[in-house]
Amino acid sequence: MDERHRPSDLQPEAAETAASECSSLALIGAPFDLGSGYRGSAGGPAALRASLAGALRQGGWEVSESGDVPGLTNLPAATVDGCRNLDAVVAACRAVREATGAALAKGQFPLLLGGDHSLAIGSIAAVAQHCARQGRPLFVLWFDAHADFNTPQSSPSGCVYGMPVAIISGEGHPSLLALGHGRPIVDISRIALIGVRSVDPLEVPRVAGRGLRVFTMDEIRRQGMAKLAKQALAEAVHVGAHVHVSFDLDVLDPGEAPGVGLPEADGTNFAETTAALSAALQTGLVGSFDLMEHSPTADPSGQTTQRVIEMMTAVLRKGG
Repeated sequence: MDERHRPSDLQPEAAETAASECSSLALIGAPFDLGSGYRGSAGGPAALRASLAGALRQGGWEVSESGDVPGLTNLPAATVDGCRNLDAVVAACRAVREATGAALAKGQFPLLLGGDHSLAIGSIAAVAQHCARQGRPLFVLWFDAHADFNTPQSSPSGCVYGMPVAIISGEGHPSLLALGHGRPIVDISRIALIGVRSVDPLEVPRVAGRGLRVFTMDEIRRQGMAKLAKQALAEAVHVGAHVHVSFDLDVLDPGEAPGVGLPEADGTNFAETTAALSAALQTGLVGSFDLMEHSPTADPSGQTTQRVIEMMTAVLRKGG
C-alpha cells in the first residue's frame, strides 16, 4: 500500500455469548509479517504477551498460553498472481485458523496477537466455520485506518495485508479464498469498518460498488466512536450473532500509538477507542478478537505497548 486517497441504541435484551460468559481466554501468538510491506509486526506478540496475560488474569480471566502458533515462518516466498509471499501467507493463515478453531472448540475466547493483518483471514475463517456449525450468524467489526479491500488486481503493492476484507467477503486469490469453509467467508453486509481514513485509488470504486459499510474519521468526529460501534452492531444484536472484532492498531493516531507499521495521521485516541471497544463488548456478543499490527521497533519508548495493554485490560475486564 502506498499512495492513498481519503474517503470521503443497542437493545438491552441482547443474547450473551463467549465474551461475557466464558472464563477462559486463549492467547494465540502469531509473529508473522510477510503479508505486509514492512518488517516489524512479527515482534508484536512477544512484546505484549507476558504483561497482557498477567493483566487479564488480574481482570478475572483464566488465560491459556500455548506460545506462538506452530509452523509459522518469516522466510520470504515468491510473488504469485500479484500476491507477495503468497505461499507463506497462506500457510500462516492456515496455522492461525487451526489454532483459533481449536480454542473455540474448547469453549475459549480466542485473542489473536499479530503479526500483520493478513492473518485475520485465518482467524475469521475459523470463527466463520464455528458459527456455521452452530447455525449462528457472524458479524465482523473491523477497526482500521485502511479499507483492506484490495484484490491482486487493485493493489499497488501486492501485499496481502491490504486484502483481507476483500478475501473474507469473497474476492481475491483462490488460495486465500480456499481458507474458508465457504465463499464468501462472511456476508459483506455483516462487515463494518471503523476509523478508515486512507484508501488506495482502485479501492475507492470497489468499496462503493460493493456497498461495504465504512465509518470514516469524519463520521467519528461528528457522532462519536462508541455510538458508531453501536450502530454497526444493531443488526447483530437483533439476531443474536457472534461478533468478531479485528483491531488494527493503526486506527489510533500516531501521536498516541507510534508503534505500528503503517501509521496514518488524524486517527482515534485511546480514550474514545477504549469506549468503542467497551461498547462492543457490552453487547455480550463478542466471542473472538484480533489485536494486530503492533510493531514495537517503531516505538523504542514502549509507549504503544504499555497503552495497548492498558486498553485491552480495561476492555476485557470481567464485570467491568
